[in-house]
Amino acid sequence: MILDCHQCSSCYFEDKEQSSRIDPATISQQQPRMEFKDVLVAFVCIELYDSKPELEEAAEEFTALSGLIGKRPIILCPNVHLSIDKAPEKQAAYLIAELEKMLIARGYDVQLLSFGYHKQYGIECNGNVGSVVGRRFYGSAEKQFLRLLTRLGVCLPDSLPEHMPPWAKVLIERRLNVLNSRKETYNVAKKMLQEQLDATGHSELWTCMLFEGERTPVDDYLSTLYEIVEDYTDVRLHRALNLSVPGFSNAARHLFRKYPEAIESGRLRIYNSQVSDIEFLLTRSSVLLAFPQEPKKPGSHAGEISFGIYCPVEGFAKNLIQWYRTFLVDRRYGQNGWIRTESELNTIIDELEEEMFQAGHSDLKNGE
Repeated sequence: MILDCHQCSSCYFEDKEQSSRIDPATISQQQPRMEFKDVLVAFVCIELYDSKPELEEAAEEFTALSGLIGKRPIILCPNVHLSIDKAPEKQAAYLIAELEKMLIARGYDVQLLSFGYHKQYGIECNGNVGSVVGRRFYGSAEKQFLRLLTRLGVCLPDSLPEHMPPWAKVLIERRLNVLNSRKETYNVAKKMLQEQLDATGHSELWTCMLFEGERTPVDDYLSTLYEIVEDYTDVRLHRALNLSVPGFSNAARHLFRKYPEAIESGRLRIYNSQVSDIEFLLTRSSVLLAFPQEPKKPGSHAGEISFGIYCPVEGFAKNLIQWYRTFLVDRRYGQNGWIRTESELNTIIDELEEEMFQAGHSDLKNGE
């Protein structure tokens, strides 16, 4: 749940029109223009998996705010746009109404605004400490990680914490390491690659675009990657690149020409990926997700690394291997997505370029 609170000397709200994007059954009765003075306006967004514990946390937060700015009437305004993990409308409308009841029971004067309307409003905020306060209530660790698994497509949107796969206990036990800088992320990637060189027996490495979106590729990373292909014949390397991006398609052509024997034998396997906004490195014992910064212009790849999440747990990595094969690999091309020859690669690149041209032509036509 997200709260965006504003201490207002005055404000008004007016329903303009019903939303056409939500379940009509959840839309409340339209309200007339309403004006308030000396109130606390709280924009509320109910998120996926929110329930009574999150409401109780929010109620406690209102108590803390009252201690800071004084107890005053509360205006609850539903605002679904505060989160991309928004709850279904029925759940959201019910929980906001429950929050209203909970606050009234605590002695607050509460006005709940209508649900399901585009609103015109104006607010005049006091400039004192606590005049604008934002809070997010994530709930239990299980709910936090279930939200992540739902985003990744591992769990269905209506799943409950008990429906999480056993290997997800890794997440609940907080064995994820957050890498807060680009340098940390690079160092972990190089460490994972070095582990492949030190491993005994047949090992595998799965990677998707990692660091190739950089303006200047990381020499240490690329040299280690080449070292695996050239000197460690017991390591199989799975390489997914978004071939619709010229820089990546050229990188794929380079690999076909530089390592034809490794590709022919299957030690180096090239795939097309439709993903252009995630960096991914996976071994049999650890996983690295590297999150890029936003591109500077629409349509370009993400560019430099912002931060990473590292999980050095074998069971977790084992299950993410299947996710790699089903989510990151474009199975329309090659055998199970595996591109085996340079001529096949060129054909795929040509098809992708044609797709992009047709899509751009269609957008231009619709724009006219």
